[in-house]
Amino acid sequence: MYGYIFETTNTKTGETYLGKRYAVSFDKNYFGEENNNALAVAIEKYGRPAFTAKMIMPYETQADVDEAFAEMAKPAEKKVKAKKEPEVEVEVEPAQEPVVEEKKPAKRGRKKKTEEE
Repeated sequence: MYGYIFETTNTKTGETYLGKRYAVSFDKNYFGEENNNALAVAIEKYGRPAFTAKMIMPYETQADVDEAFAEMAKPAEKKVKAKKEPEVEVEVEPAQEPVVEEKKPAKRGRKKKTEEE
């Protein structure tokens, strides 16, 4: 093996980061943050214990690693972008005060007698 493509996962957020490394063996503690600023910021925020790495595929030449990484990186970028929730603006109408009808005060007094009474 000349190198490999690996995936680093933030176990707290589920975000994944794709990386490549030229090495003869897989190192589960290598996350590739020195080559990925977003990953470096996330590791600083959540701590190294919140991350895991897994090898996706080993390759025999540097050219094979580079070619495969170029192909895999494009869909991974779209996948990460799709995970973000779209921002939605919601307009809320101000609450209206209830309409209260004024009641006329009841008339007090005696009822007028009519001629029939």
